[in-house]
Amino acid sequence: MAVWLPHLALDALVQTGNAQPGPLIVVEEQGRPRVHDGNRAARRAGVVPGMPLADALAVLNAPTVVEHRPDTLELHLHTLASVLLQFSDHVCPEPDGPRILLEIGRSLRLFRGMEVLARQIADTLRGLGYSARIGIARTPAAARLLAGQRGAARPANRDALRRALSPLPLAALPLPGHTFAGLRAVGLRRIGELLRLPRGELAQRHGTVLPVLLDRLLGDTPEVLPRFRPPETPVFQLEFDREITTSGALRFPLRRLLLQMEHALRARQRGVQRLELDLLHRERTTRLALERSHAGSRADDWLELWNIRLSRLTLPAPVRALRLHPGCLLPGTTDTAGLFHASASGAPDDSTLLARIRARLGDRAVLRLEPTLHPLPEHAQAERTADNPPRDAPAAVTPAQYAAGAALWLCPPQPCAAPAAPAWLGRLEGGWWADGNDQRRDYALARDRDGRLLWLFRDLRSGKWQLLGFWG
Repeated sequence: MAVWLPHLALDALVQTGNAQPGPLIVVEEQGRPRVHDGNRAARRAGVVPGMPLADALAVLNAPTVVEHRPDTLELHLHTLASVLLQFSDHVCPEPDGPRILLEIGRSLRLFRGMEVLARQIADTLRGLGYSARIGIARTPAAARLLAGQRGAARPANRDALRRALSPLPLAALPLPGHTFAGLRAVGLRRIGELLRLPRGELAQRHGTVLPVLLDRLLGDTPEVLPRFRPPETPVFQLEFDREITTSGALRFPLRRLLLQMEHALRARQRGVQRLELDLLHRERTTRLALERSHAGSRADDWLELWNIRLSRLTLPAPVRALRLHPGCLLPGTTDTAGLFHASASGAPDDSTLLARIRARLGDRAVLRLEPTLHPLPEHAQAERTADNPPRDAPAAVTPAQYAAGAALWLCPPQPCAAPAAPAWLGRLEGGWWADGNDQRRDYALARDRDGRLLWLFRDLRSGKWQLLGFWG
């Protein structure tokens, strides 16, 4: 399958939400400026790719002119190649097309046939904001050629492929100009007429490029396609043709990035628990971060959190681009809904509650407790912010902490009266290595007059009792 993206330069502008309704042309600055592509309004006025810029400006009324950036388009193409990995494990992007080739022979049974697979790929790309034409054939060269023809057949064998190629004009072949002129000079107009000629005579008259192309079209000469490997740490980026000055205007392009991320991670069967978003200004970069309690990749779930974060954000400077960094990719995590799209109790899904609170209040307003190696219970946990990754800490408590027990609610040690009938838990000795912090304690449980279950200890040096926490 060849997925041709004829208007990739325009589709890249649509991703940002800033495309203008009037005439818009993308201009290449290679020697003499010429038109790379134009939107529908420009094409209706007579603008075609390859037209000199001066001629295009003569027929358009105040068009929007955007510079053609091949490096940006290649980034979009590689992102789409990562997305299409969910339909085939052998994907090959070709920036010169621009197109993406997929080996779909092993995918037809999984996706229930060629037409269903082609429709799913077209719908996926359309949902991401890209227009594509699809060609399917038994060879890569024929798939490329058929992708450029409207209403082309999808031949399944060699005879059907030959019948599908025969009526097509010679202009559909990627031939050098002098070769094409030579073929027309002898009266050839269709590919079928060319296929009937001996390969040896064609090579003598027009060189070896033409026979090799014909053999690749029919499959007589194999063509090896390199296999695309997505990066281990994917990055999704959009650049704007004009600066954005309000945080609300970032929501549309951010949703496009999240959709790209969702499809790319779905192809790799991965999820993320943390996302970082860079707002690129002229002279600085603003980084925002969001973290969820569980991993996932659905764009709508992440967009809800980012909308909360953006609603309380004041841009320090106009934004020229967005760059989305997924955190560590976690295997085997999905966001698919349950069988009945709800929990058994009918309660709403609160798995993102903590992430929504962080998005609204900020990371430093929500803290996590992290275990430490200190034997004293009041120092056994440390507060960490959400943006501060946890340290490597042992999963189990120390023997001294296990002997002393723990409380549901911990408070700073405070003097209390001696209990009447304490239930002893164990002795803890620690801190002798730190100056002035040598502790010797006997821990116990007891109840006060109100019936509360107290967590106490007796200082063996002073003999005084201290209240350290409550169980209920």
